[in-house]
Amino acid sequence: MRVIPHRRALIALSVILTLGAIVSSPAGAQNYPNRKLTFMVGFAPGGGIDTIARVIGQGLTDQFGYQIVIENRPGAASNIAARAVANATPDGYTLLVTGNSLAINQTYYKNPGYSTDELSPVAFVARDSMALAVNAENAARTLTEFVELTKGKFSFGFGGSSARIGSEYVFKVLLKTQAIGVPFQSGVPAINALLGNHVDIIAGPIAEIYPQVQQGKLRALVVTGMQRSRAFPDVPTLNESGLPGIDISGWNGFFVPAKVSPEIGTKLNGAINAVVKNPTVDQRMRQLAYEPYAISYEGAPAFFQESIEGWARMIRLAGVSGE
Repeated sequence: MRVIPHRRALIALSVILTLGAIVSSPAGAQNYPNRKLTFMVGFAPGGGIDTIARVIGQGLTDQFGYQIVIENRPGAASNIAARAVANATPDGYTLLVTGNSLAINQTYYKNPGYSTDELSPVAFVARDSMALAVNAENAARTLTEFVELTKGKFSFGFGGSSARIGSEYVFKVLLKTQAIGVPFQSGVPAINALLGNHVDIIAGPIAEIYPQVQQGKLRALVVTGMQRSRAFPDVPTLNESGLPGIDISGWNGFFVPAKVSPEIGTKLNGAINAVVKNPTVDQRMRQLAYEPYAISYEGAPAFFQESIEGWARMIRLAGVSGE
């Protein structure tokens, strides 16, 4: 029997749909991965997020037996890398590795170049908070002492959007001081400015400030998370320093294109969480002043949304203008 043209088209369409169902089915996920994966890191090599990506990448290589390729795409506070992953083939072989700047960017940037609907969080592997630190020669031992000694008139340095928003919120909204913010391209020049007494205090990730405190060059006055940091067990939180209920925390997370199948997303989540729970990896993260963290695949979207809303609230209250 001769197949007429429109019937040929229907048959072809049926074959395509069948193949698509096979690829996206749980059976297809069982064969995942069968080749190397790429981690698209939204920041330059050598930083905390890049280091976390490499630690997790090695763990997944050991699990999967396939190489994890690290590709750094710094710029626009991880927007460039996020855009690339949002447009990538949704097969689970390209992952975005980024920090809470991704949540901040949804309010801070008028047009980040992508929508969060185009990305799906699969795992969050580490939590971190900031520290407010002064030069070790400074007489202040607590945040209250610092504000009293300066009479609320001082300069504070920061590098990056999270440090800017967090410090503006603490110093101007909560403490109502007349502090003047001084931006730097990253945390390192901000630290150098503090060491040279060009600014009075800085806000930055604990992972960046910790080495300087260990060397006796800086003194941390307060940490911004709800819990004390294991890196600074003797340093109080904002909550313990007269600012009750305040939690300014960050995270490191892994995202895939939104159309990646839930089966692959679940498999990635389980594999990444297994790496995080490895005692060697746990110790390595703590050495970097990060708190290892694991969350289910089902719980990841709500965690991300709460982060977006929390940072948006601080941005509005602090009156921080974005780009």
